[in-house]
Amino acid sequence: MRAAGKLWAFAIGGLALAVGHPGLALDPQRSLTQLHHRAWTIADGAPPDIWALAQSRDGYLWLGTGAGLYRFDGVRFDKFRPLAGDRMPSANINALRAASNGDLWIGYNTGEISRLRGGRLTNFNLGKRGIPVIQIAEDKRGAVWAAIKSRSGGGLARYRDGRWSMVGAAWGLPDGGVSGILPAADGSLWAAAGDAIWVLRPGAKRFERTGERAFDRTRIVQAPDSRIWISPGGNLPIHPVVDRLQPGASKGRPGRTRSLLLEGSGEHILVDRDNVLWGTRRSGGIFRLVDPIERSRSDSEPGEQFTLADGLSSDLANPLIEDREGNIWVGTNLGLDRFRQANAVAAPGLPKTSRLGFLAVPGADGAVYVTTGDALFLAFPDRPAVWISAVADVPWSLHVDRSRTLWLGTDHGAFYLEEGASRPVPSPGLPAGPVAGWVEDGAGTLCVLILREGVFCRGAGTWRRAPFVTGDAERAPVQIASDSKGRMWLNFEDHLVQIEDGTRKVFAGREGLDVGSIEVVVAAGEDLYAGGDFGLARLEENRFRTLRAERHPFLSRISGIVRDADGDLWLNGIEGVTRVSSADLARAFVRPDQPLAATLFNLDDGLPGVAQQDSNTQTAIAASDGKLWFVTSHGVAWIDPRRLNRNPLPPPVSITRLIAGGKSYSSPTLLDLPAGTSSLQIDYAALSLSIPERVRFRYQLEGVDAGWIDPGTRRQAFYTGLGPGQYRFRVIASNNDGVWNRTGAMLTFAIAPTFLQGIWFKLLVAGLVAAGAWLLYSLRLRQVSERIQGQLEERLRERERIARELHDTLLQGFQGLVYRFQSAMSLLPKTHKAYRGMEEALDLADAALAEGRDRVYKLRAAAPEDDVSQHLANFAARAIPSFSGDFRVVVEGQPRTLHPVVCEEILRIGEEAVSNALRHSRAENIEVNIMYHARDFVLQILDNGDGMEADIASGGGRKGHFGLTGMRERAEIIGGRFSLASRPGGGTQVTLTVPAKIAYSQAAAGGWAQAMRRYLGRG
Repeated sequence: MRAAGKLWAFAIGGLALAVGHPGLALDPQRSLTQLHHRAWTIADGAPPDIWALAQSRDGYLWLGTGAGLYRFDGVRFDKFRPLAGDRMPSANINALRAASNGDLWIGYNTGEISRLRGGRLTNFNLGKRGIPVIQIAEDKRGAVWAAIKSRSGGGLARYRDGRWSMVGAAWGLPDGGVSGILPAADGSLWAAAGDAIWVLRPGAKRFERTGERAFDRTRIVQAPDSRIWISPGGNLPIHPVVDRLQPGASKGRPGRTRSLLLEGSGEHILVDRDNVLWGTRRSGGIFRLVDPIERSRSDSEPGEQFTLADGLSSDLANPLIEDREGNIWVGTNLGLDRFRQANAVAAPGLPKTSRLGFLAVPGADGAVYVTTGDALFLAFPDRPAVWISAVADVPWSLHVDRSRTLWLGTDHGAFYLEEGASRPVPSPGLPAGPVAGWVEDGAGTLCVLILREGVFCRGAGTWRRAPFVTGDAERAPVQIASDSKGRMWLNFEDHLVQIEDGTRKVFAGREGLDVGSIEVVVAAGEDLYAGGDFGLARLEENRFRTLRAERHPFLSRISGIVRDADGDLWLNGIEGVTRVSSADLARAFVRPDQPLAATLFNLDDGLPGVAQQDSNTQTAIAASDGKLWFVTSHGVAWIDPRRLNRNPLPPPVSITRLIAGGKSYSSPTLLDLPAGTSSLQIDYAALSLSIPERVRFRYQLEGVDAGWIDPGTRRQAFYTGLGPGQYRFRVIASNNDGVWNRTGAMLTFAIAPTFLQGIWFKLLVAGLVAAGAWLLYSLRLRQVSERIQGQLEERLRERERIARELHDTLLQGFQGLVYRFQSAMSLLPKTHKAYRGMEEALDLADAALAEGRDRVYKLRAAAPEDDVSQHLANFAARAIPSFSGDFRVVVEGQPRTLHPVVCEEILRIGEEAVSNALRHSRAENIEVNIMYHARDFVLQILDNGDGMEADIASGGGRKGHFGLTGMRERAEIIGGRFSLASRPGGGTQVTLTVPAKIAYSQAAAGGWAQAMRRYLGRG
């Protein structure tokens, strides 16, 4: 379709959005040029040939273009690409409609319609191939209507109950194309068909002719006040429908329209939520009319226009839409434009730049005097500035005194304004030089600062030098100010001097003034402030307190300070204009290390630049009507503190894309990612279209992030090193005014494990690790056991050697001596008195020999004659025969033969433990447990006696007693573990554990562990 034909193909896709939040709107009192305008062109990534606009329920702005369908989140343009298996009938889109159920309807230049639902496309053929779909609309019952028109035909189609059908003669509508439709708020449907406009009343089955004329490009819209407006086309004027035809009016014959509104027809029209009429003209940009009803009743001038010359992306403007936040969007053949409310407004009629900067002081009735490099203006907030007079010399300072006289200082002298003309100040006693500032003292005397000359005050028709300021060029002040007490302040850049009753007092770093180079000194109410390169300082009694820019960056290079009617302080600095409440500021000066809450206004809020620097005068002033004016590097602007625009709508949040393994997943909510995925990127958006650059985010990947991550305004999250499992990603966002959507959006995804990450592999690895650990333990146990067994065998062999030596030497020799004594005794008569003594000695020798042989036998014995249980029972009976308590020996398991050396040590330990229980504990019950386990031998002696203190049990016994120490040493010798558990009044438990490999003379057969040991022990 040719561009000329495309101009009338517009869908009023966002009409329902025009009745959005009542607190969001464009101020009708501001001119079109005072709104904040932003244009996105092809160079910014915007598509060309935008023919249709719609905002969907999730907040996205959709663009129907000659190059396809695009989605815009305020920052990035994304071209829609159908999912696999879907296709778009054409790339040339004429109409869009965002339905109330979340569907997006798309009308093509080729006559087809598509529905986009949940990312999937469904295409519909209306049987009008080649005839463009001009407009798509939805009525209050949810039915969708489509206007189809070309010079060769068309019609009206309705989608209901899952199918499209044509509406024609049976409904009383003439054959042919339909160029415009409007589902009205009262349920009626208006249609421009043939040469007239028709209406289908609620509940009716046939259209009625209204008497309104229609042409090829007729537009029908409804305002929030329910009034219906028509742009008929054919160069006929835009006008409202007569009252009797308006929704809710009584039925009657169609009437005539009111008087003409505009000469020429609007291509597209829109009535915003304030009932302001917007429209586009053929190759003429856009226009706006405030209070169009009154204009239609009068002969007033046409409304404002905004064209390429004013910054519009192109004069060939097409669709218009109002979004949920009250912004107006315009599509053109070269890009996209937005108009929104701005808190800062550039003063109209003033130059945008001045090589010598600007000066400003308040005038009367809310006006402000402003100088440029060569002229003096009177600026107004709501109308263009008025030129007052030329300025021959370079302006240095401005001042309005108490009598409302304007004084102007230049680089060559002083002037005052009289009857609209600047006149030289009579200067007897006043030297020539740059006039840097003006003040009035407490008595109303006017004083002036002349650089390198000093301060001069006027009195009795002449000027006299103030004695308290010298003209020393090296230490000359550059700025002068006065406070609420009438004291004069002189700014020397690195320090301040206070003049009170002719007395000077210096304030510098030692007095707390630590702002670097001082840019401005201002009295705000009862307070005195100094702003500089590195912070803000306030005088408190006789000392300054300073807030540093390192902690609060918005306090950098402050050149203007002003207080509003509510007591809040406004600062004009290098980062923009900052508002700080009086309460927050007071707390900050008490605790300067704490955060300071502040609101920043910058270029996004309509400021034309940043604070003008090195101006020697205030760059922030309060006008008489309460508005605050700020001098910037690119013009002068004002802010009304009482009417700040605030966005109360939390932004809808969406997750737009997940990228992993080189694959992109669009608009995901639940995903199963391939095995082995470890790194991914998640893109998200928040749909606040007013100032998207200020939208802030927080996100969290549960299970990975310990808390919320604050990426600022970044719209991407990156993760690496992820393992298999279930993950949930959440993101929340705030709009430009810090209103948070804390519900946000959520994405759940799972990463499948690879074989190496799977449970079976982990079990296998765990089994191998356990087996390896067991093998290491077994080897270590074997080594320890073999070492101890070797020691025991060596000990046993040593005992046998000692037994042999005793038998072969001592016992045999002793036996020989006995025999010789017996022979000698046989020679004596029995009556000899020595005979009886020798016989008794020989009897004792026989007994000693018997005991010696018994000891040697025991040294060589393989095991005691009785087992451990019987031995300890007998020992207890011998130790204290009078014990009347219960003494039990319990044997668990099959008794095994113990290694002789080990058995002997076990018996000694058991005897000592039983002896302690019998003699010291005053126990009534003593139990000996002997456990023959496959893995170890355990001896346990328990009593219910008095017990012992913890320090005695852990320290090895009382001083001078070695029973416990001996038991521990014997246990260590045989590789056992000895433990003692006792508490006062709770009895005592002695436990000895000896590994089976050491304790038993021969390991028992049976069990896989024993078999493995035998296998490892081969060779």
